[in-house]
Amino acid sequence: MTALPSVYIYGMPIQAIDDSIYGGLFGNATRSVGLAFNLQKRGHEVFLEVDDAFENKITTVAAESQPIFVHERDRKQVLPKVDVLLMSCTNFDSFRMMFYRDPYLHHPKKVYACCFDYNQNTNFDKLKLGRSVITFNNEIQKKNWDRKQTGIDAHVIPYGVNEGQSIDDAIQDVAKEDVIWLGEIRRHDVLERLVKFAKINQDARLNIVARAIFDAGIEAGAYGSRENPYGEFTTRDGPEKFNEILREICDTDTPKNATFLGPMEGLNHEVLGAHSIGLDFSRFPGQDHDNTKIMDYLRSGVCVICDEGTPSYRFVKETGYGVIVSPDFSDDEIREAFQTCREMVSLENRKRVSQMMCDLHGWGTRAQQYSELISQVAQPSKKWWQIFK
Repeated sequence: MTALPSVYIYGMPIQAIDDSIYGGLFGNATRSVGLAFNLQKRGHEVFLEVDDAFENKITTVAAESQPIFVHERDRKQVLPKVDVLLMSCTNFDSFRMMFYRDPYLHHPKKVYACCFDYNQNTNFDKLKLGRSVITFNNEIQKKNWDRKQTGIDAHVIPYGVNEGQSIDDAIQDVAKEDVIWLGEIRRHDVLERLVKFAKINQDARLNIVARAIFDAGIEAGAYGSRENPYGEFTTRDGPEKFNEILREICDTDTPKNATFLGPMEGLNHEVLGAHSIGLDFSRFPGQDHDNTKIMDYLRSGVCVICDEGTPSYRFVKETGYGVIVSPDFSDDEIREAFQTCREMVSLENRKRVSQMMCDLHGWGTRAQQYSELISQVAQPSKKWWQIFK
């Protein structure tokens, strides 16, 4: 049996990994970890780059089942000996500017697991060095890329969801009125729609979990931008600040049936397990890339109310577990959506949908897709005389 190609995974800096969900990591680092462990299970020799001060706190997984952790300082010695470099970088600009990582790291055979393309100033000459392919998480992004005629093949491999038993264990049979918003609030209109939902559905108990509130449309550095947000919460003592922001942006106080819980990072699966309905209103109007919120909701058996502002709403259609509303939904539309979801929710449905997401979109499934792509990229290039046969 031919050995599978070895893989070096280069993504966000990883300072520690432990036994908790996603190894205790957040954001794009969870993809590196999900792929590293699942590609290792599939038989690849996997090298996962970590920070020089990295701590391995894993106790539940045997050492032989883990990837080989490579400190950043040792990359130059290890990377040239590995068959394929997998760059887990979401998009090139944020990778370079927010995380100080090199999106054009040299290797003769590269797979870019690049979830979306912002139409940024990509250096295609560097990108094309060696043999490179790129993946996007939906067909819209792939078509946008193909129109550029870069010469770099694009494939569609959606983001994955965690397969850990801890998610299944956290799912509770909870009241149908328990509604959750989980994640940063990145635009004014999102905040406005959360308030609108709460005021119209006064029998809903809405809990808002967010680390930061800003508007991605505001110029960088200005008040209210990502770099200088209206509020950045590090503890759960933010209700007063949240109310101030609501007054400033929405000219209203926090609705009586809404509670701001602040950030609860690392506890997402427990928070979702205790709620029955999740809200996901478009983070960016007309955005053509996915976000993972809807997938995480459904993986926890949470029924979803969302709008058409992100292609991720296709997962609600796929599972049939939720309601898709228009971005400028009317009072009647959002009231009816809430009532419909209340009728859908049951412990049996929660567990069924959660398992469906795990089977269809777990990291094991994604790792199989990447394994096939990595194996194609690792094949020897044709010699010049073979090209003309």
